[in-house]
Amino acid sequence: MDKKVNEILARALSGQQPTEAEAVYLLGFPEYSPEATYTRGVGNDVARARTGNTALIFGQIGLELYPCEADCQFCSFGETHTGFSERITLDEETIREKVRAFTKDGDLYVLWLMTMNSFDLDYFSNAVRIAREVAPPQTQIYTNIGDTDYDTFVKLKQAGADGVYHVVRLGEGSYTKIPVERRLKTRADAVKAGLALQDCLEPIGPEHRAEELVERMFKTQADGIDTAGVMKRTAVPGTIFTTSITNLRMAQITAVNALVMIPSDPYPWIPIHEAEPLGLVSGGNSICAETGVNPRDTATDTSTSRGLDVSACRKMLWEAGFTHLAMGDGTRIALTAEYIAERDAADDAEATTAGEAASSTAASA
Repeated sequence: MDKKVNEILARALSGQQPTEAEAVYLLGFPEYSPEATYTRGVGNDVARARTGNTALIFGQIGLELYPCEADCQFCSFGETHTGFSERITLDEETIREKVRAFTKDGDLYVLWLMTMNSFDLDYFSNAVRIAREVAPPQTQIYTNIGDTDYDTFVKLKQAGADGVYHVVRLGEGSYTKIPVERRLKTRADAVKAGLALQDCLEPIGPEHRAEELVERMFKTQADGIDTAGVMKRTAVPGTIFTTSITNLRMAQITAVNALVMIPSDPYPWIPIHEAEPLGLVSGGNSICAETGVNPRDTATDTSTSRGLDVSACRKMLWEAGFTHLAMGDGTRIALTAEYIAERDAADDAEATTAGEAASSTAASA
């Protein structure tokens, strides 16, 4: 075992943040090395101690799809390479159904509503109003939209939005047609409008150097953002990217990210995407259920493909050893096998009732 790694991690266990150079050093070891294994263990210990072994579930509904002029080279919607030709726009009834399916059990922390880089404000505001009406009050409603301005965020807040997911992606301006400055202004306008801001280190590929990743981690920590996620890039068919980092490498990055966040108070949530067990025992504590369109998928509804449902997320978090789920209002509930079974039984009963009602309606038609 490398002596310097031992020293860095011993200090981390006592509550001392590694320096930028030390964080880069930790990421310099192969993900399968003993040093990386130890780093993942300490990242896991630190994050669980600071959060009371608590996890949370996000949910995202992809509302619209069309060939997108932002043309992000890692996204399945980019206009120069997308395999989608027809526009998809969820109607009000479908939005209500999807919101209710994700939030009816009351244990979803945040529901993201995602649309394209350009969007119709009236349509999106109405979707936010529907989500706020259908979801329980403890579930926060966040936007995942293209760049916009302060006045738009004021209107979205009035419609019921609590916050925004808006990130300066790795490769912004090079692999996208969006200037970094525009992304930064949008983030500032959202905060000015009174909306919470979520951040994420994404989309990480094999070409990204440790120095670049660590610089972003320290920026997120210094900004005091309460969500510091880690997401690997998916090699979506049709895009220019054909390789991805391994889940083990993403877990190593997640662990270092968890250590960088040590000075934060409160300690931030650390979502990992896509959901997988290794990251959840390396400092990650949040995963996402998904339905509708998905920029990392070629299916028109990711719930039939890559996307997990809320039940699957609960089970993965429990299998990873978390003992509590956090709600969007700050309350926490026990995450137990009994709780999962109760929720699944209620969902099955509701599905059976709905199926019987549909059969009866069809028979009488």
